[in-house]
Amino acid sequence: MNSRRRTELSRRSERCGLTRREFLQAGILVAAAAAVSTPRLVAGFEAPPSLDNNDSYYEPFLLEGDEDRIAYYEALGFVVEENGKKCVANPLLPNKCMVYTKPYRDDRFPLLPPGATEDFYRRCIRCGLCYFACSYMGYHAIRLASLREGLHKLGSPAVDNMITYPCTLCMECTKVCPTGALKEIPKEDVKMGIALIDPDLCWAWNSGDCKSCAKACPFGSEVFEFTFNEWGVHTRVNADKCKGCGLCVPACPIGGSAIHVLPLDEYERRIRNYKNTGMSYDDYLRLILETERNDPFKATWRAAINTDYIQNVRGIEEEKIATELGASDINVTSVRRHKGD
Repeated sequence: MNSRRRTELSRRSERCGLTRREFLQAGILVAAAAAVSTPRLVAGFEAPPSLDNNDSYYEPFLLEGDEDRIAYYEALGFVVEENGKKCVANPLLPNKCMVYTKPYRDDRFPLLPPGATEDFYRRCIRCGLCYFACSYMGYHAIRLASLREGLHKLGSPAVDNMITYPCTLCMECTKVCPTGALKEIPKEDVKMGIALIDPDLCWAWNSGDCKSCAKACPFGSEVFEFTFNEWGVHTRVNADKCKGCGLCVPACPIGGSAIHVLPLDEYERRIRNYKNTGMSYDDYLRLILETERNDPFKATWRAAINTDYIQNVRGIEEEKIATELGASDINVTSVRRHKGD
């Protein structure tokens, strides 16, 4: 290692609160921990859903073993059978089961920390300074990849437990990176992933009033857009503005969260054929809004079915519901009133 690189490593390690000796010891610890998958530094990553099967992203509203609920929904004509199992039908697409995004623990993906360059894995030397900086700040958003994720990622940083440890965009990890694999950039330029809201699972899309995700977002309604109508507040994410930090994920009151942050390619994959309906995500949202405008019966039962699932299957933490945004959270260009035209 040349003297210039040694000097840079020393300077960056000092910014992380480590002496040069402590930094070298930490590097050895990182390498050893990554090799043996020690849970403290290298939390075992559960593989994401198979990309070969879109069904793996979702779970249906099954009725197995619940005779009272079966009788109730059968009387309403909202029961269909798929793969030999009875489930609640989607009132907007009556031949399909109502399905919901799986809880975050079953639908999480490893994302790179903020400021990651396009050639990140070539630049990253697995020194662990970003991990230590994040831990030193008390955020613990960054973990280090284990052998299970392949040799080319071993010891490199990942952010993948946003429901517990979202990225706060403090940008300290970029300040200590000695190679520029994590580049010091403004928060506004960060792009870790894109958040996607499940409208069938979101309280605000089912006659509830909730702005918790927008309230938690550092950029408020620059990222979150609202449509107001007599059915409530409908929230969606502006994909171009979203940074992918994940602060919205633990803020959601729905069990397992109704909003998940996805890698860019996975986000594009899902919105093309949302919930295997043959419709794009935008078309699915438009269908909900058109139904609310033109067919109150279907709209009412859609909200009632989703509310049943939210309250009795997934659960909702009412203390997390935020119904008001501060002045700093509001961007008037993102607020629209649905007038039925």
